[in-house]
Amino acid sequence: MLSKININEVIAFVLKKEKSDGGFGATPLLPPTIEDTYYAVKILYLCNFSFNKNRLKDFLLHQKPLELSLKPLSKYFKLLNYLNLLNFLSPQIINICKNNLRKNLTKNLTNLEKLSFITEIFEILNEPDPILSIKTYVLNGLFSLNLKSLETYYYLYKILKTNFPSEFINIVLEAQNPDGGFGLLKDTTSYMEPTYYACYILYHFNLKPKNLTQLKDFILSCWTCDGGFGRNSQGISFLESTYQALWVLKKILKY
Repeated sequence: MLSKININEVIAFVLKKEKSDGGFGATPLLPPTIEDTYYAVKILYLCNFSFNKNRLKDFLLHQKPLELSLKPLSKYFKLLNYLNLLNFLSPQIINICKNNLRKNLTKNLTNLEKLSFITEIFEILNEPDPILSIKTYVLNGLFSLNLKSLETYYYLYKILKTNFPSEFINIVLEAQNPDGGFGLLKDTTSYMEPTYYACYILYHFNLKPKNLTQLKDFILSCWTCDGGFGRNSQGISFLESTYQALWVLKKILKY
């Protein structure tokens, strides 16, 4: 069993995907995307690696936020927020984004994933009223929601935060498998995504998974020869799964 990883190899895995315009792609040959760039930047932050912020700024400010769907739009605003670039967006674009989000809100009242993206953006834009409306709506309809996996509990936490019902914590804890990873539900196969979802929720309640040694073994088993992490021990590496693995190692396992 692998006992440690080489952070320099993780950094090299990310930098191979950097493009001349400052963004990052899923592979060295694919064009940059907002989501790949987001995960690349988050990995480099976790690795305490200084990257070229000016090129990244140019990449971000050449994007067209009004053409982005909700998932990349939330990552776009989070990147701007991390890099203190929000003031570079015109007030007109921000106002159009806010109006579009309010329209999206009425269309996606039963979609926790999309509601969480909308909540994240409104938080960054310092708009408390729609955030409160979303939280109130979700809390009032809590037990009619289709909470079918750790992914849905993760998005529920992202919306409710401190209002997340404590009775759901046991469901999260019980989804850990003997191999240390987590499945989307109890007794389902371990993957990196649900492992991250579970650890993220537990971390914000100052809790940890029951079996930390096995958790570390599972995470390290997903490290691949190219320096990244796969979704499981048999998988190929992705920027998203690499970020999730590093987050668990740093925040939960204090690696």
